[in-house]
Amino acid sequence: MRFVAFMALMCAISHVTSLAAAPAPQPGPIRTLVVASDKSGNWEIYLVQPGSGELKQLTDNNASDTEPIWAPDGKRIAFVSDRDGIPDVWVMNTDGTEPKQLTKKTGGTQLRWSPDGSKIAFVAAKVNKDQIHTVEVATGKIAQLTTLTSPSRQPAWSPDSKSLLYTYHLASRPAIYIVPAAGGLKKRFVDVQGGVDAAWSSDGKRIAYVCTPTPANGGGWRLNTIGADGKDVKQLASGAGTPGNVFPQWSPNLARISYGELVDGTLQVAVMRADGNDKMIITSKHTHLHTRWSPDGLSISYTRFEKGQPPALWVSDPDGGNAKELLRNVSASAAEWKPK
Repeated sequence: MRFVAFMALMCAISHVTSLAAAPAPQPGPIRTLVVASDKSGNWEIYLVQPGSGELKQLTDNNASDTEPIWAPDGKRIAFVSDRDGIPDVWVMNTDGTEPKQLTKKTGGTQLRWSPDGSKIAFVAAKVNKDQIHTVEVATGKIAQLTTLTSPSRQPAWSPDSKSLLYTYHLASRPAIYIVPAAGGLKKRFVDVQGGVDAAWSSDGKRIAYVCTPTPANGGGWRLNTIGADGKDVKQLASGAGTPGNVFPQWSPNLARISYGELVDGTLQVAVMRADGNDKMIITSKHTHLHTRWSPDGLSISYTRFEKGQPPALWVSDPDGGNAKELLRNVSASAAEWKPK
């Protein structure tokens, strides 16, 4: 009996020892945002780590460097710079080294990197004639995808990099169109009630967008989703003024959508399930816009516009908890999280 008890005790000690010796879990990648700020008196690009608050400046020159966006593999950053006289598309390493100009004298804004990493879509900004272009990252070859008489803006890549949605600003009101990434026939994607702010789900099955009907069709900006085949429209939020229910963004697991909702005349960050249920308003008082989800889905970043103060980059939990300011004097365009 003593021997049995002794062996039981030794097994227990061995088990505890093996638990203590088990390897510690490996930390995940450091969560990092890239953003433009003129906190130094000139528009430069910075990396911000929400956890530690660490700030790293990537650009430092007399030009205006703005609108940074990560490559899908997280190894480069594209941005807009007027170093050559007018805003053009540039790329650099994530430490700010080896800046390279991709476009020359085209004008450039609203950069969107294709999911396969081969191209960057952008808007060649010309007064009342903004058009969607792409540039090949490896070669600098530029293709103009739209040639319409009114401005075309807000390019949004399909997850397979084969097509782009964009907003065509018709004389009466905006409409969402689709065009092959290789060029070709353009066609209206949503119905005659109009639309802006198209955002693909990462699985390519649905698109969130803002429907902008005329007063004759009920008025009020509505947040909808639609199938990638242009069918099965579902209304998630309704009754907002203009602008309201704007800039939808899918969470990484596609379970939720964040967007800007008008609350007492001020745009606030709202989060709801992708079926439109369980809506929460997670900000208050000041205007808050341009949400982005962290790759792990645990945080949302957004820009606060407070009267009498420069715009500020904030981050919080998806329910609004643990909200904190990261950086002031940021640009109006969204900060972007480094991909996993």
